[in-house]
Amino acid sequence: MHTGAPVIAMNRYLNQVRAIVWKDFITELKTRELFSSMFIFALLVIIIFIFSINLSIVKASEIGPGVMWVAFLFAGTIGLNRSFMLEKENGCLQGLLIAPVDRTALYFGKLISNFSFLLIMEFLILPIFMIFFNIDLIPHLLPLIYVIFAGTLGFCTIGTLLSSLSANLKSRDIMLPILLYPLIIPIIIGSVRMTSQVIAGEPLSSMTNWLSLVLCFDVIYIAVSIMIIDFVLEE
Repeated sequence: MHTGAPVIAMNRYLNQVRAIVWKDFITELKTRELFSSMFIFALLVIIIFIFSINLSIVKASEIGPGVMWVAFLFAGTIGLNRSFMLEKENGCLQGLLIAPVDRTALYFGKLISNFSFLLIMEFLILPIFMIFFNIDLIPHLLPLIYVIFAGTLGFCTIGTLLSSLSANLKSRDIMLPILLYPLIIPIIIGSVRMTSQVIAGEPLSSMTNWLSLVLCFDVIYIAVSIMIIDFVLEE
């Protein structure tokens, strides 16, 4: 009996997370507003940069990683801004807070949704990035996936927390970037440096310091989010 209770509680918790993720995916399949806006914005960022840079002077492999992560960053911010917007506007967030749902389950459900949407957008942008910058990423695809996964996880981890905080503010579209960008500087710097080294053909084992930095911030932001999400949502 004592060993079954934790299992039942864990199953209930996972069902709550799964329900929130499922709701977000069904909503996005019906509207397609979030994904399309992120994809178009990332595409525009890449197009603007490609016509602003003289690739005969600057090497694409040197400037490309920064452009790619700027596109991911700005497009991801659009997605995070809308993360809690529908629930807030329709009064669903208050209903979720009243319901017997663990606050961390709500957070992890939103985190998984944001992370999934952003990853899908990123992997659709990669072929376009390869065409515009004439960089062959296929030989380096596996280590690049690890880098994108680690960087995107950290971005979505702290971004989801701040999105829940800024959802209660009238100026949430402005406040989220102001709060988010300073906190993700280490993650973005580490991700850009690792992407540059991956494109140069270096193995992941040669960039353990940068990878450790990004993963360390991933863990820190997850731990901080778990500790304060109750207070953030109550506000």
